[in-house]
Amino acid sequence: MKHILLPEGCSDRRLVFYLSMEEYVAANLDRIAGEGGEAFFMWQVQPTVIFGRNQVMEAEVNMPYCREKGIQLYRRKSGGGCVYSDKGNIMLSFITPSTDVASTFERILENLAAALRKAGLNAERSGRNDILVDGRKVSGNAYFLQPKSSIVHGTMLFNTDFEELVRAITPSEEKIKSKGVASVRQHVTNVLPYFEKAEGWSRELSDIEAYKNYLIGEFCTTAEGGIDNVSLTADDVREIEEIEKGYLDPAFLEGRNHSYSVSRKAKIEGIGEIIAELELDSGNIVKCHVAGDFFAVKEGIDIEITRLLAGCPDKKEEIETRLAGADLAQFIPHLTPETIAEILNNR
Repeated sequence: MKHILLPEGCSDRRLVFYLSMEEYVAANLDRIAGEGGEAFFMWQVQPTVIFGRNQVMEAEVNMPYCREKGIQLYRRKSGGGCVYSDKGNIMLSFITPSTDVASTFERILENLAAALRKAGLNAERSGRNDILVDGRKVSGNAYFLQPKSSIVHGTMLFNTDFEELVRAITPSEEKIKSKGVASVRQHVTNVLPYFEKAEGWSRELSDIEAYKNYLIGEFCTTAEGGIDNVSLTADDVREIEEIEKGYLDPAFLEGRNHSYSVSRKAKIEGIGEIIAELELDSGNIVKCHVAGDFFAVKEGIDIEITRLLAGCPDKKEEIETRLAGADLAQFIPHLTPETIAEILNNR
């Protein structure tokens, strides 16, 4: 796996620059990492909230507080939930030529958990996308499928300011209850305190740069024992900045119109939170929008459900009949017509 570096002086960028960098590396993976090669890089940003492709910004973010404190707000193209990031949160990006999302996600997260265990932490995979240490979350991850590659990106809570995290994001009560905790603060932890109390070589990882170098070594060491570095060029950076403009487009940031007549939601094991928003006319369904922190492998679930339910009375039996046999897993893995029908009838 190649460790990707930016040119000297090209640092401290806003978060969407690094998301654009992921896309650029994914589109040019053979040239940058060699045919069949993989890429890895890390980054840190000023206080920022990043929310998933299918989330409603106003429902996930404490907008007044973020504006008051100058916390930046961005939408990403992958699914998953809302994340607060600051200089104490190390963001990880993996780019692989595989488009087998399930096995790629599994492999990378297990390797990351193994690296933490090697450093002496009691780390384990949990749920769809988390890594826990002593039962508390230190890393959350998501994927973004490209035409010929996959991007897996996530967090590593090293020394994040949790007071700011709690104030900046406002997850739904259903999410908190589903994790069996009373608050966001109880569910997450930093790895720094573990390294500060450690004995032997792992104590050195209490220095954030030493910890980052450790992770680079775990993923990017050559057969000869060196680090397999690849530096991008100034021309590469200009191309990345062109991609970045799309993330800064107000239409993308704000998302689609969420003015629907009713909103129904549920937390589905193995999928995540799904919010089904319906526009109704005289009791009949006109349009459906699906939001939430799920991972989508294909766009268009809104269009498909709207096609199936347009004109359908907002009644349990009618909805179930219209959705029967629909292939919704092509959009959201493991999603069944029965699950959507159950959410739509959750009144």
